[in-house]
Amino acid sequence: MIIDCHTHAYPAEVVADPRGWALARAEAHWADLVVPRDRRSIQGWSDPKTMLAAMNAAGVDQAVLLGWYWEHESTCRWHNAMMAEWMQAAPDRLLGFAAIYPNANVVDQLEAAQALGFRGVGELHMGVQNFDASSPHWQAMAQWCVANNWPINCHATEAAGHDHPGSVPTPLQEFVRMAKAAPDLKITLAHWGGGLAFFEQNPKLRKVLSNVYYDCAASPLLYDMPIFKQMVDLVGVDKLLFGSDYPLRIYPRIHKTPEMESYLASIRTESGLSEEELTKLLGGNFARLMGDQCYQCES
Repeated sequence: MIIDCHTHAYPAEVVADPRGWALARAEAHWADLVVPRDRRSIQGWSDPKTMLAAMNAAGVDQAVLLGWYWEHESTCRWHNAMMAEWMQAAPDRLLGFAAIYPNANVVDQLEAAQALGFRGVGELHMGVQNFDASSPHWQAMAQWCVANNWPINCHATEAAGHDHPGSVPTPLQEFVRMAKAAPDLKITLAHWGGGLAFFEQNPKLRKVLSNVYYDCAASPLLYDMPIFKQMVDLVGVDKLLFGSDYPLRIYPRIHKTPEMESYLASIRTESGLSEEELTKLLGGNFARLMGDQCYQCES
């Protein structure tokens, strides 16, 4: 069973005019990130049919549709309604994490998303959505998610690296504070956690971060393939999750349209992981993380 825990979905009206759509909804950060003015975008697009075809070609059994870290509650609710349509079209293949804006209506947003069939929250971004571990709205969301066994996926910007349009910091210490304040909350950090895994070498932090997991979404854009084995050495394979960031074009010099096959092939042949480690990374860990929330996740 291969499960891609980090994908995204956007409707036709966004694909037709991404910048115009974003600016009309006052989602300026998304416009700068996805449709930069100074370079060609690496963002790709898909619809349910093309996404399922990409999954089939790569042998991906299930994928998690993540919401986005929108700057407005109304955009989050709109996006959730659209993702729910994709989920309903392929209920055995697509699982959803809801777009949530951490504000005074956060519990109502969560309950509305639950009614639509979502099973987690994310992708969130503390820098873009203006919350941290001390925010009462974050705390309310964390408490609700613990009670309902919902993981939360957070974007993690690399702590040291190249700047690019739309890059907003996510201080690693805030993730530590979040984990410490809600030890039963399952947190998945995108993009290898921005380097946080290194600090799990500190035994005190390792205990605090025991419920923090790391996905490998968009890794080819950031790191060389040895990062997989290095992450196993740092935190153990049981804390690692496969995510592609589809439909982002993570090999932009090679592929003009989004696909999943190349990344999976590289992981299998270049990561240095054993078959047992690959089984855990590519689906086993996510199924265990979700428990009874992950339908048909038997390996």
